[in-house]
Amino acid sequence: FFQAILAKQMALGTKLTEMKQQIVEKEKVVAQLDKYIREINALKQSFTFALLKLPNAREIAGLLASVVLSGQEAGVDFLLFEPKPPEVKKPEAPPKPVNVKAPPAKPAVPEKFYDEIPIKVQLAGGFHNTVSFYAKIAKLSRIVNVEEIVMGDAKDVMGRGRIVRTSCTVKTYMFVDRKQ
Repeated sequence: FFQAILAKQMALGTKLTEMKQQIVEKEKVVAQLDKYIREINALKQSFTFALLKLPNAREIAGLLASVVLSGQEAGVDFLLFEPKPPEVKKPEAPPKPVNVKAPPAKPAVPEKFYDEIPIKVQLAGGFHNTVSFYAKIAKLSRIVNVEEIVMGDAKDVMGRGRIVRTSCTVKTYMFVDRKQ
């Protein structure tokens, strides 16, 4: 009779210890809740700021005009200014696990909220004018990257000095609401 009561008491004692441990773990999570809420709010604020830097479809023409105006102000001549259709960037899939016997659960893949808009550009101008053009587009209020820069040999042009032909890809990014 007493043995059954002692066994039950030991089982309840073990369960009580486990529950106290769970309470301690839950209290740790609750203690960090404010920290996580602050982090989420900071991320939301960063996301909002990033959206301000990404034009929507209606604003792209104005941004492209700003790039051309920056070139004219810098004193370069555009030989080619060819916007390409937006490139939809697919999010990278996580690496596949090795030695998994059961089929893995399909991971949640975040959707990109922007498309890349590449613009093939060829320009001619003095070296300093070309660098000034790049500096001007770097200061635009929207995100504009310059990639694949190739500068040719400088050639003397009567009345203009040494002219360098440059080709590059200018990329800007457009906000896309994929929910629509």
